[in-house]
Amino acid sequence: MKAVFYTAEALPWAEDLGDTPWPLLPVANRPLLDYWLETCAEIGISHVQVILGEGAEQVEEFAGTGFRWGVEIQYSFARASEQPLDYLKTISDRWNDGLLFIGGAFFLRRRQAYDPAGFKALEACTYMSGGRTLFLFGKNDSEVKTMLDGQMESGRGLEQIHLHPYAIEGIPAYFDLNMKMVAGESSRYLTSGFSEADCSSVGYNVLTPPSAHLRPPLIIGNDCSVGTMTTIGPRAVVADHVIVDSNTRLTNCLILQDTYIGQNLEIENKIVSGNRLVSAKDGTTIEIDDSWLVARNRPEMRTEDLVRYIILWFLALGVAIVQVIPFVILYPLVRLTRIGAYEEGIFHDPRTGFVKLPVFRKLEPRKSVVYRLFRAATLDRFPWLLLALRGRLFVCGQPPMRHPDDDEVVRQLSQYYPAVFSYADYSRDSDRLVDSLWYAHIRSLFEDVKILIKSLLYRFFRAGSQ
Repeated sequence: MKAVFYTAEALPWAEDLGDTPWPLLPVANRPLLDYWLETCAEIGISHVQVILGEGAEQVEEFAGTGFRWGVEIQYSFARASEQPLDYLKTISDRWNDGLLFIGGAFFLRRRQAYDPAGFKALEACTYMSGGRTLFLFGKNDSEVKTMLDGQMESGRGLEQIHLHPYAIEGIPAYFDLNMKMVAGESSRYLTSGFSEADCSSVGYNVLTPPSAHLRPPLIIGNDCSVGTMTTIGPRAVVADHVIVDSNTRLTNCLILQDTYIGQNLEIENKIVSGNRLVSAKDGTTIEIDDSWLVARNRPEMRTEDLVRYIILWFLALGVAIVQVIPFVILYPLVRLTRIGAYEEGIFHDPRTGFVKLPVFRKLEPRKSVVYRLFRAATLDRFPWLLLALRGRLFVCGQPPMRHPDDDEVVRQLSQYYPAVFSYADYSRDSDRLVDSLWYAHIRSLFEDVKILIKSLLYRFFRAGSQ
């Protein structure tokens, strides 16, 4: 049997909780994806395919090859126009031994009598919510095909093996699930850390002074710090890397990772994520500007991002220095021969919304040695290199997206890195959306250097003849 997890669909309610992709949102301090993979390990599924979308880089970084769960994970990207079940139909030859499919924020909530061995007797079943198939299970290709063709109605198969299908359809449902877990249900899952009969679990490296009061039931993650005269619980879930300052009370609340909680606060029936305060009842979100109250306690830029930025900046500086004299000589000749010129175009900008960039255009469809030299030396990108040195563009990344031509593409990108060079500079079969999603997923110093070298070489040998 194989498993497919579809994580490509965007969930607006999850975006209100911060930058964590919804498959990694914690349920009792464990990512939702962790529970799915644990289920695969328990019932003997060794091959898992994860279909990625927004937050692909973080999802793959967490799950890796699947070694921790004893499974083999393969990754792929979803096409914007393709529905999950349509994709499964196109690769139906892979399900000869059966399929377990999860297609959204879906939790297999265990009853007290649950036993993983029950899956051996589980009949083919599906679970739907809001017109979407969130769960599908079949033991052979015939059963899977019948369900994919819609000839089998959503049933109660999971209930028969003491699993309650729980669709997380919004912030209230997500908060309610965490509160149910902290009230005692977390003991039904494989958990790490220290757990007692009073339904409390505390991770490692948690600093608690003697005056702090921990009232069960509660769950506290790893690498947390609790201030003096602080009360946590009952029914509080505190994720990893959280700092709670002195004289603060947390009751019936969920504190997501990397959050700082200030002094003398009382938080109840709320979700806190960085500087966001979210109502557990209706999902109303408030961003707090005062970092003394609540804030994110980790810098946005990682060390590897800073190293990549510095190295690419110096590489761009070197290319720009080499191009200065040729640009000063050749561009006036290009203008005099009226073969090309710069025009302003409006592009999307991740910080300011929109920005005007100079775009070099060939004005006449005739051959010109000056034009070929200008293009082959990549002098048409010289103004963009200067903008990259000023921090207005990335050196390597995704192609800048035009407004309004590429508005639809930008809406599908959770991470936008407009750059001087991209895959489109050396790939004839480039697709803006696919390439942009792939770059956001795989971006690294090696990838950026590869793009820079390939772009310069390809333009030198081929682009000059265009």
